[in-house]
Amino acid sequence: MTKEAFFQLTDKVKEGTANDAELELYNQYFNYFQVLEAWDEETMGVEDVRGQLLYESIDRAIGAPVPVRKLNTGWKKFVTVAAAVLLLAGSAVFFVYQQGQPAEQILSSINVASASTNDLIQLPDGSTVILSAGSQLKYASSFEGKAVREVFLTGKAFFDVKHRSNQPFIVRTGKVNTQVLGTAFDVDSRNERITVTVIRGKVVVNKGGQTLGTLTPNKQVVYNIAADQATLHDTDAEKTVAWREQDLVFKDITFDNAAVLLQERFDVKVIIGDKRLGQQHFTTTLFENQSLEDFLTLICDFNNAVYQYDEITKHVTIKPKN
Repeated sequence: MTKEAFFQLTDKVKEGTANDAELELYNQYFNYFQVLEAWDEETMGVEDVRGQLLYESIDRAIGAPVPVRKLNTGWKKFVTVAAAVLLLAGSAVFFVYQQGQPAEQILSSINVASASTNDLIQLPDGSTVILSAGSQLKYASSFEGKAVREVFLTGKAFFDVKHRSNQPFIVRTGKVNTQVLGTAFDVDSRNERITVTVIRGKVVVNKGGQTLGTLTPNKQVVYNIAADQATLHDTDAEKTVAWREQDLVFKDITFDNAAVLLQERFDVKVIIGDKRLGQQHFTTTLFENQSLEDFLTLICDFNNAVYQYDEITKHVTIKPKN
């Protein structure tokens, strides 16, 4: 998107004249950053002055200079979105350079989990990822027409991958790649080592042309980056991924994908009684100690739905309100 087109988009959103497609595009950019709720003048400067300086800096980085415009009290939202575009492009180019990937593989989606909560993310193919607090995941906005589905992880994440026999799924963590067709596994690339743990299915972990391990459930490979050495272990995979039980932010997730996570977390069977409701998206937070009933009430009220819970069969049925 050019600078001029970006300015036009933000102006339309501000004026309330943006159509659905433009609003979706705006929201995609805006989701890359968390907007500051309060402005600290002591550490960040006078709001209007700092806003103008940020605007000019972003303007120079995006393209050729344009006439300086005075920013009103809504400048923070504009600068945040503009910065998202700028930093998104910068991060993608830097990452491509580091990985030695061709320019056409520049990534268009970045998710960064907050420092205190995990994020539940839905990928373009319907696969889901629980991104650990403080971690980052980069991927293309669509996997269609690509030989592989690839994502780039910094930090820690749990992946539940949709099966596609003709399109492998690859998690890239530095020089180590984890490849699957459809499975559930955990990848931790923190602390100068890369650990891959399999919950179900089969995973192949490699570095360059060398296979570090072919893993099945309750198997784990640990690669020490400094020593350039990998070791294989038996492990209790469920204990390894227990961190998923912490506070979890659902980011633009469908009911169908949320149902899978709720089934695992609360040991119930979730039935979505309407196809359209199953594809409906929502964003909210499931807290570590929150009960199933409280969470169901929250998401159903927000999405004009109702639920029934059978304590004997442990079946939850969710359907639209009549």
